[in-house]
Amino acid sequence: MAHHRTVILGAGAAGLFCAAHAGGGTLVLDHARRPAEKVRISGGGRCNFTNLGVSAANFISENPHFAKSALARFGPWDFIDRLDRAGIGWTEKEEGQLFCDGRATALVEMLLADAGAAGARVETGVSVGAVRHDGTRFRIETGRGEETADCLVLATGGKSIPKIGATGKAYEVAAGFG
Repeated sequence: MAHHRTVILGAGAAGLFCAAHAGGGTLVLDHARRPAEKVRISGGGRCNFTNLGVSAANFISENPHFAKSALARFGPWDFIDRLDRAGIGWTEKEEGQLFCDGRATALVEMLLADAGAAGARVETGVSVGAVRHDGTRFRIETGRGEETADCLVLATGGKSIPKIGATGKAYEVAAGFG
């Protein structure tokens, strides 16, 4: 058993991006063999990575101000700036949709490098079982033993593309916490 400051379940775009900002002591776990499979296949392998028309009005939440504050802190142009600094070209298609000029793997490599530079560790091919909180820390059962963490982030996405391994794990874990 190892203890971590943060465990992130899901090594897709959201999980890797979170790991880059969570910093050292972060462990990212994913059951898939490779990280960010949905990123790799989206946009025909060119990755539709954001939309210039995104706004708080595009989100549904019990707290209508959540998306406003999140987007005020980090919006589409912030991510575009990160791509530019990484030398990843992009093109605007119809209705503000932005795609990588080259292969989506360049974006995945950037996200992995950012997570690694922040001191996060990404492990794939790790099954996750029960997740609970014992009053002090989160306990995550995995196929290789138990991991514990002060903080837990659910970034597994949804069941949108089951053939690449997408599951409803986040919903299951969230439901377990009520």
